[in-house]
This record gives sequence, C-alpha cells and structure tokens, in this order.
Amino acid sequence: MKKKKLLFTAYNLDIGGIETALINLLNNINYDKYEVTLILEKKEGIFLKDLNKNVILKEIKVSKCKLVVIRKLINFYRKLVFKIFNQNKFDFSCCYTTYSYSSNKLALIGSKNSSIYIHSNYKDVYETEEEIYQFFNTRSISNFRHIIFVSNESADYFKKIYKELSGKVKVFNNFINPEKIKELSLEKINVKKDKEKKLLVFVGRLDESSKKLTRAVNLVKKINDLNLWIIGDGQDRAMYEEIVKKEKLEKRILFFGKKKNPYPYMKKADYIILTSDYEGFPVTYLEALVLNKNIITTIPVSDDKINIKDYAYIISKDKESMVKEVEKIIGKKKEQKSISIEEIQKERIIELEKIFDND
Repeated sequence: MKKKKLLFTAYNLDIGGIETALINLLNNINYDKYEVTLILEKKEGIFLKDLNKNVILKEIKVSKCKLVVIRKLINFYRKLVFKIFNQNKFDFSCCYTTYSYSSNKLALIGSKNSSIYIHSNYKDVYETEEEIYQFFNTRSISNFRHIIFVSNESADYFKKIYKELSGKVKVFNNFINPEKIKELSLEKINVKKDKEKKLLVFVGRLDESSKKLTRAVNLVKKINDLNLWIIGDGQDRAMYEEIVKKEKLEKRILFFGKKKNPYPYMKKADYIILTSDYEGFPVTYLEALVLNKNIITTIPVSDDKINIKDYAYIISKDKESMVKEVEKIIGKKKEQKSISIEEIQKERIIELEKIFDND
C-alpha cells in the first residue's frame, strides 16, 4: 500500500509546550501508513534528538536581512522554489505554530488538505476584534480546510467572530507521552522538599504579560505554609528574581531554569499551579493528570475529551481573592475522576487519521 504523505511545518524544536506536543504527535503517527516531512524555520532546539527517526526533517530559513528589499527578495525566492517543487505534493499539511508566518504559508502550499493548529485563545492576546481579524487574515485563515483548536473555549470564540468558518473548526488537544512522563518522573534530583510546607510547582515560560507569575509569588508572600518551585525561563526571569529577593523569599521560592525533564520536580509537588491570564489548553494539565497531581489554576478550559474543572481547583485572577481561596484549598485533596490519557489519545489519533486521509 502506497503511503500517504503528510507535511508539518513549525518554527523550531526548542523547549516549550507546543514543541513538546509536536514531538508527541509525530510519535503517535503510524509510519506504516504515512510518510511524514517536518519543515522547520530554524533547524535547532533541544528536542531535535527526540524527533521520530522516520520523520524527514528539512529547514527553510527566513531571511533576517536588515535591508527590507533584499530580505523580501530572498524570502520570496525561497517560497517560490518550495512552491515549484512541492505545491499540493502532500496528502495533508499542517502549520503547527500559528505565530510563524513562514510555516503558515508553506502548509498552504503543500496540500489542498491543509490545516492549522491554534494553541491560544486570541481573545485574550489582543484587545480588539480588529486586531484578531488582522492576525488571522494575514495568515489566510479562510484558505485552510481545517482549523484545529486545543480547547473548546478558544474554538467557540473564534466561531463567534468567524461564523462563516465554523464548519472548518475542530477541537483536538495536544499529545503527551504518559509512560515516558511516569518514567522520567523517577529521575533523582538534588533538591529536597520542605515537609513542613505545601509545595507549589510552576512549569512554563517566565512571561508576566501572559503567565502572571507575580500572583503565585504573592501567594507565597501572604501564605506562610507555601513554597514555590519555578521551572522554566523567559524574558521576565530577572524581574521575578528581583521581586523574590526584595520580599526576602529566596528560601521559599526557588528558580531552576529550563528543564528538559521537569517531571521529578512536578512529582514532588502538592499542587501544580498556573496563574495565567490566558492559555489554550496547557500541556501541563495533562502532565499533572498523568502524575496524579492536584492542580490550582486560573484557567478553566475544556477540550474534546476533558473538562479541567473536573480535575482542578479553579481560582480567581484577583490577587487578594486568590489568597483567600488558596488558604481554603491547602490541605484538601480533590477527589479525582478516573481518567486514561492513553485511551483518550488512541481515540484522538483515529480522528486525526480521518483528517489525514481526507475522509
């Protein structure tokens, strides 16, 4: 049987929720049925060595030349060459990183059966609907055959403002590797948890504009029974470290930087915490469920299979209200509904194969 050709396009494979999810999606594909090509804007990142060996990896760089005319000519030439040799060559194509303009265009060229994965709720990213229209229209959103969201909330808002595209919208959450997460969580780390305090663990990008980690810092400041471990890096790390130092919380709030394997830290947590203003459907939720960890979060989202309200404590985004709510939560253990991420993902890949096959 001739294999169908799938194309995925993305920015790079550095540490991040989207990149982790892409690696896991590619690992769930049946390579007896499909030939998969991945084109990166930058062939770099810590996850390169984790890429499935069956994937054909290519790089199409985007020029960063300061001379606008030269930059546009170079990028036009590269896109033209790709178009000449690859237009509608694939049975399915997917832009996996919405923000990458190049990845977007290549996916549209590669197949008539094109799709785009949208990992955020842009209602919260932009202040006006005009800005949202501009973002999606510059990515030729109406030309994609499938528009895939990771949460119902993101999809519902999009359908509200793009009513004419509602029929193209689907909701499929990201893939994780439950067995690998459990195995990696057993790795020993050289840090001990204070048994006298409840431990919050945050995993993610250190970006105050969206993650609002100052809320988590404030919880530790106001509630003496809490400690916080921060796994990740980003543009606002220095600011967070300065706040922690100013508040004399250095012994209770620890920064560990980027970790390819955050799971031993998560395994020690009493609660996984997210204090964001907005998210799509955080991969961290799925990882926490696999590790049977309680979640405290400001983001109540659902997808095609999971409503996180069934598994997490949902708290206010207001700092003072948040403190009172978390004080009540500490010491409780939420009764978890039974869940099998493995079974959910088996069902999900079957649904995705229908899209791959253009059924």
